[in-house]
Amino acid sequence: MNGDVSYNFPWVRGELELSRAALEAIEAHARRDYPSECCGLVTGPADDPPLADHVMEERNLADRYHALDPERFPRTSRTYFKMDELRAARAFEQGRRTGRPVKLIYHSHVDAGAYFSAEDGATFAVGGVLQWPCAFLVVSVRDGEVADRKLWVHVPGTDRFEERPVRVRAP
Repeated sequence: MNGDVSYNFPWVRGELELSRAALEAIEAHARRDYPSECCGLVTGPADDPPLADHVMEERNLADRYHALDPERFPRTSRTYFKMDELRAARAFEQGRRTGRPVKLIYHSHVDAGAYFSAEDGATFAVGGVLQWPCAFLVVSVRDGEVADRKLWVHVPGTDRFEERPVRVRAP
């Protein structure tokens, strides 16, 4: 993205409700990819701003990058996720065009908490500017089971992210 992100979208501020089916799909993805981190996007209807209801699983490319250049990419998929940024940019653009914007990027942490790491922060905010117009969900998977999940939003003008409640919309 270009860093020109609108904070007017409610989901960017954490005003977000995951459908029960979307949350279950994210958690299933996290369990299935364990002991690697998973990652993906969640879209929702523009005319229902809080709702995020469609999961788009992405492939974690960390191991591929690590194999090609272990000095530049020292971490593997167990402790790092690398999403295809071109695919993600296309998904954001398609979402704008079709009225189903990407509202959430998710990833898991393996045998660790659902915190938003310094590396996550450096990836998604540069010089105090949010790089993608969405919120972020981190799912903690311990011993192959989901242990926790936390929603994170960018604090405008900083490189910090704050936790917001994870809300689930009943079917």
